[in-house]
Amino acid sequence: MPLTTSTFPIFKISATGNDFLVVDLLAPEKLKIWQNEFAPKSRRELVREWCDRNEGLGADGLVFLESDSQNDFAWDFYNSDGGSAEMCGNAARGVSLYMQTTRGKSEWKFKTVVGIVNSQVHSASDIAVTLPALLGHEWDQLSNDTGSVVKFDFVRAGVPHAVVKTTDIAARSELREIAQRLKKESRFKKEGVNVTFLRATSPNSIESVTFERGVEDFTRACGTGAIAAAWTILRGDQNREVEVLVPGGRLTVIWKDGRPVLRGPAKVVAEMHVLRTT
Repeated sequence: MPLTTSTFPIFKISATGNDFLVVDLLAPEKLKIWQNEFAPKSRRELVREWCDRNEGLGADGLVFLESDSQNDFAWDFYNSDGGSAEMCGNAARGVSLYMQTTRGKSEWKFKTVVGIVNSQVHSASDIAVTLPALLGHEWDQLSNDTGSVVKFDFVRAGVPHAVVKTTDIAARSELREIAQRLKKESRFKKEGVNVTFLRATSPNSIESVTFERGVEDFTRACGTGAIAAAWTILRGDQNREVEVLVPGGRLTVIWKDGRPVLRGPAKVVAEMHVLRTT
């Protein structure tokens, strides 16, 4: 079959190593081009194809930017497996930088499934996003479905996280086994769960890594995981800032007026045009 290059641009962004594709549908003419070139396939199909790291463009997730009458924009976010996700802190920072790069404004307000995100781009190395308030936590939970008992805290930081303390954040094989066991817990079967591991290095600094739902692997960074891990260390204290070292870099978390603020770097990596059959 003959191939043609799409005229619609797809952007790739990265935030502390957590990478995403961006489909910008804010302009009516862009939306029309999108519908003409890609409408026969569902969004979930395209997400799975394009996020594939072997046969696609490769990414941890994909975000569609759409117009919203009450905010600067709204987003429709998907993990790489094509499943919808309620929130993603790193994607929020990456999208904010993308919008600043393409529109020139540094402050944004946008709508997500779980509420409004406010962001401020100080520079490419310092993007702050204020996310919706946490939706609850349950301290000192014990797994009870599979094998030996695992102690964890459950924190709903936009998306659900089981937070496990560890003494060796680099023991990925062992941590992977724990994550996969926790994901099989009956309480998590309906919506799934992210499993975040942390090691405290001081009262205000931690190392963290997350086995992400919808990616089904460890990622280089997880913004909501950093928030959940920080909340576990703070135990409700909203007056201290926590530095979170993730495999992809360094993040900071603090609470302002009851809402978590996630700060860290991001970059716009590329503009791409996919090939399609005609």
